[in-house]
Amino acid sequence: MKIPHSKPTIEKGDIDAATAVLKSGFIAQGKVVKKFEDAFAKYHEKRGGAAVSSGTAALHLALLALGIGRGDSVIIPSYVCIALYNAVKYTGAEPILADTVKDGWDMDAQQVENYLKNNPKKRVKAIVVVHLFGKPVSMDDYMAISKRYSIPIIEDCAMAVGAEYKGKKTGSFGEVSIFSFYATKVMTTGEGGMVISNSKEILDKVKDLRDYDEKKDSRLRFNYKMTDFQAAMGITQLKKLPVFIKKRRETAKKYINGLRGAALLLPETSAHCKNIYYRFVVMMNTPDRFIKDMEKKGIICRKPVFMPIHKIINSSALPNTENIWKHAVSLPIYPTLKEGDVKRVILHTKKVLERL
Repeated sequence: MKIPHSKPTIEKGDIDAATAVLKSGFIAQGKVVKKFEDAFAKYHEKRGGAAVSSGTAALHLALLALGIGRGDSVIIPSYVCIALYNAVKYTGAEPILADTVKDGWDMDAQQVENYLKNNPKKRVKAIVVVHLFGKPVSMDDYMAISKRYSIPIIEDCAMAVGAEYKGKKTGSFGEVSIFSFYATKVMTTGEGGMVISNSKEILDKVKDLRDYDEKKDSRLRFNYKMTDFQAAMGITQLKKLPVFIKKRRETAKKYINGLRGAALLLPETSAHCKNIYYRFVVMMNTPDRFIKDMEKKGIICRKPVFMPIHKIINSSALPNTENIWKHAVSLPIYPTLKEGDVKRVILHTKKVLERL
């Protein structure tokens, strides 16, 4: 049997919760969405949340809630899903692509600061910090930049719900933070997203913009609502999040112990960063051949980012990003991955690497 790269953890409680809402007849955005928003905001110790239809919708509305539009610029990493670039473009603003740190996938804070110093006339209205693959970014540097230049930070936690930096959960630092609940994310509602913030003004704007109906003005709004049956599943998934994270970390530990000495670089660990291992990303010299050979063994591995944004749009080269992209591989990891399958992944990873 094949070992998939990722897999949602859907259990009886999730199905029962969604079914109860479906049976009630009240299935659109309603009381259950509000309950999910409150629970999610409480988990992150934030004032409130606004549930929406996707992580992309959450990004779009977070940007609009900060007043970002034509003539403005937003700094984002290139090594990330293109949804972030699209969300900035939706507003009419200009995405400014930043490189990663050397030999790592975090956006380079020093490069971001250098850009701000060297381009004082650019109307940079936000910096989006993405916590990739479940590993928190060192937020101290970005919070200092935010304070020095009076530029708000948007935390993109689509891959890092429950991760921690210096004892605080990702999503706790920025002016506004967004999450995704897509099918393969750490917790899921099938499709869906969330915006959280301590700012009532931001939350009110997001909630106003996500729904176009019964408004007394002609302001452009969207159909970005979450349904109650999705939110019901979100509530049950959130309750199980600590277990999901525990199992991911246990699998990551087995990979780290089992793959020491193999011809690859393992994920770095840090006392300040509590990784939830949304993806278990390793670095190697021949990733494409490795992925093909592992698939022949029934094990699906992937490049963790399909292609850097600057490559997709044919923009200027970003050498660190390209180096990471050329060498990164993601091994299967999810809560229902069985012990025998973990051993199988370790065994064949070693064997394939020995032949490459």
